[in-house]
Amino acid sequence: MQFISRALGKMESQIDRVVNVYKTVAHYPSLTSARVLKSLVNGNGVTVLSSWSQRNLERGKSIKFQQMYIVDASLQNPTELVPVDTTFELLSCMSSSEEFRAVLREVPQDETKKKQYLEVWRQRQLWKNYDLQALEVHGDVYADADFGSFEWSPCGEKVLYIAEKKLPKTEPFYKPKPLDTKGNGSGDAKPLRGEEYLFRPDWGEQLVGKHQPVVSICDTKTDKIQILEGVPSHFSPGQVIWTPDGEGVIGVVWKNEPRRLGLIYCTNRDSYIFHLTMDGAFSLLSDDGQAVRSPRFSADGRNLIWLQRTAGGPHHAAHKLVCYDWETKKKEVLVDIVRRSVKTAGGSPFYGLYNQALPRRCWSSDSKRILLSTPQRHKVNSYVIDIETKTITELEWDDGSQSVLDVWNDIVVCSRSSLKTPANLVLGKLPPAGSEKTMQWFPVTNWVVTSALDGLVCHTLALTQENDSEATVKSYCAIYFGPESTKEKEIPLIVWPHGGPHSAFANAFMLDAALLTLLGFGVLMVNFRGSVGAGQDSVDSLPGRIGDADVKDVHYAATEALKQFPFLNPEKLFLFGGSHGGFLVTHLSGQYPKDYKAVVARNPVTDVAAMFTVTDIPDWTAVEAGYQYNVLQDMSLEAFEKMKKCSPVNHINNVVAPTLFMVGKKDARVPSSQAIGYYHLLRSNNVKTKLLLYEDNHPLSQVPVEMDNLINSVLWFMQHME
Repeated sequence: MQFISRALGKMESQIDRVVNVYKTVAHYPSLTSARVLKSLVNGNGVTVLSSWSQRNLERGKSIKFQQMYIVDASLQNPTELVPVDTTFELLSCMSSSEEFRAVLREVPQDETKKKQYLEVWRQRQLWKNYDLQALEVHGDVYADADFGSFEWSPCGEKVLYIAEKKLPKTEPFYKPKPLDTKGNGSGDAKPLRGEEYLFRPDWGEQLVGKHQPVVSICDTKTDKIQILEGVPSHFSPGQVIWTPDGEGVIGVVWKNEPRRLGLIYCTNRDSYIFHLTMDGAFSLLSDDGQAVRSPRFSADGRNLIWLQRTAGGPHHAAHKLVCYDWETKKKEVLVDIVRRSVKTAGGSPFYGLYNQALPRRCWSSDSKRILLSTPQRHKVNSYVIDIETKTITELEWDDGSQSVLDVWNDIVVCSRSSLKTPANLVLGKLPPAGSEKTMQWFPVTNWVVTSALDGLVCHTLALTQENDSEATVKSYCAIYFGPESTKEKEIPLIVWPHGGPHSAFANAFMLDAALLTLLGFGVLMVNFRGSVGAGQDSVDSLPGRIGDADVKDVHYAATEALKQFPFLNPEKLFLFGGSHGGFLVTHLSGQYPKDYKAVVARNPVTDVAAMFTVTDIPDWTAVEAGYQYNVLQDMSLEAFEKMKKCSPVNHINNVVAPTLFMVGKKDARVPSSQAIGYYHLLRSNNVKTKLLLYEDNHPLSQVPVEMDNLINSVLWFMQHME
C-alpha cells in the first residue's frame, strides 16, 4: 500500500509540475496584427495599434485585446497605453481619414446562439449600430482568413465585407397552420416546403457552414446594406478590396462547381482575380488554370499585385508575385517561381515566395516597393521588392523570424519572435531605394521571458540524403531546440515532423515547443524534403514518395542529431506529430519499431486510400500518392493500391511502441475514423494504446482541448521514459 501511495504521490507531483509549466507558457500573448496610425503626438511621432490573443484558462477561451503605443519622431521611447479587451470583435477597420472605425461584433445570446452587429465608432463614441440578423439582408459575416474582408471605401462612407448568402425559409411538408391566417410571419417570401434537410456543400475544414459567400456593402450615409450583384453563381467571392476610385471592387473568386474542395491550408484551388463594378459588370483579370490570392493596390492606385501559382498539385507551393497595371491592363511577373534558389541584392539565398497572404498595406509611399515576409528554410524572412528593377532585398535579422505587419508612410511595423522569445513589435523607417540594408529597427515591446526558456539552445541541422538515388533534391534541414548538457545521453529527444506535408517549421515561438523543452525534453523539428521555403523543386520531390522519402528523412535527421549532440539519449527517443506529421510518426513506429519508445499522434492520416472518400480534400490523397486528381472521375484501382501501400497501416503489425491518439470529432480534413480504425488494430495486436476524442476540429486548438492534449502528451512520454 505504501508503494502504491508513493507512486500516486509521484504521479500527482508530476502532473502538477506539467500544469504549472503549461500555465507559464500559456501566459504569453500572441501578436495577431498591428497598424500604424496617422495620429501624431505634438506634430511628431506615430501611434501603433496592435491586436493580441491570449489563452484564458479560467474561462477556457482565448481572449483578444488591443494595445496602443505612442512612439516619438525618432521611433523610440514608446509609451504604452492601457490594453482594451476586444474578445467579441471579429473584425475591425479604420477609414483612411481615421475618423471612423468599423467593428464587426459577435455577441453571445446563450450557450448556442450568437448575434452579429456592425458598429461604427466616431470621435470616441458609438455612432451607428446595425443588427445584421434583424435586417435579414444576408447571413453571418465571414471573418476567416481565406474569404474574409472588412474595408472602408475611399470616401469613408461605405464598409465592404463578405457574408453568407441569405437562405430562403423552409418548412416540412406537413406543418400545422396558425388560426390567424393573415400572414405566415416570414415576410414576402413563401417558405420552401420539404427542403429543411437539403444537403448544401460547404468549404470544408474550419469553414463548415460557409456555402455561398456574397459581396456586401454597408452604406453608413443612407443606413442601407446591399448585396453587390454580378458574381456568377458558379463562383464564390472573397478577399475583396475597393478599386482606387471606389466605383467597384477587386477580389478573388473560387470555382465552386462541380465540387467545393477544402480551402483552408490549400493555396492550390482554381481561382481568379475579378473586378466587379457597382452596376454589376463582372470581369476576370487573371488567367485560366491559376490559383490566386491576396490582391493589393499600390498607394497611388496604379498597380495591383497578387500571389499566383498553378492550380492543382500540392496543397501549398511556391508563388509568383504578379503586377497588373490598372491603366494599361498589362500584367508582369515581379517574382517568379524559384526552383532551387536565387541571390538577393545582398547576396543571400532566396528560395521563393510561400506566404499565404500579403500584408493589408505593403507598399512604400512612392508605390515603387513592396514589403512582405515568407518562410525560408528554418525561419520567416522579410523582403523589399522593387517593382522597377525587380530587385529583392532582405531585411536581415538573424535571431529568429520576422514578419511585416503594416506599412504606412514608409514606417514599417514588424513582428519578431524565436523559439525562445514570444512575439515582439519593432518599428523601422524605410530608407531610399537601394539602401534598404541600412534600415534601423527600434523595439516597441520587450517581453521578459522565464530564465529557463532563455537558457535553452537552438541549433539548425543541414542534412543531405546522399544515398537517395531517385531524388533530384537531397538537402533539407531540421531544428534542435531544448536543453543541452555536458553529460552524455542525458536528454530525452522528441522527434517532431510537421504536418501538411507542404509546410515548414520556423524558428518562431510555439507554445507546445516551449512546454516540452521547459520540462526537460529536447525537440527535433524536421523540415523533410517536400517542405516549403526551400525551393519549388523540394516541394515537387515528395508527391508519389510519401511514406518512404519523408519517413527516411525524419529518421535520418534523428540519427544525425544523436551523432551531433552526444547529450541526447538514443534510448529515450519519442515521436510527436499531427496530421501528416501524425502520418509520419505512425509510419516511423512501424518501420523502425526498435528505435522509438512511445508515440503521440494528433489527427493522423493512417490509411490514405480510406481517407479518399471521407476527407474534404480528396485531391490531397491522389496528389501525394503520385496521381493527378480529376473531380469528374474516380481513381483507378492502381491508385488506390498505391495509396494503401504508402499508408502507416501497411506496417501496423511491426508496431510495438505505446501510442496515444488525440482526435477531433469535428475534423473534416482527417476524419476521426482514421485514428479510430488504427487504434482498434493496435489493440488487436496487444499494443498499448489510448485515444482521446474531443469536440473539436483539425487543429485541436480550443483552449481546454489544447491544454488537455498537450499535458496528456507530456505525461505519456514521461510514463514511457524507461
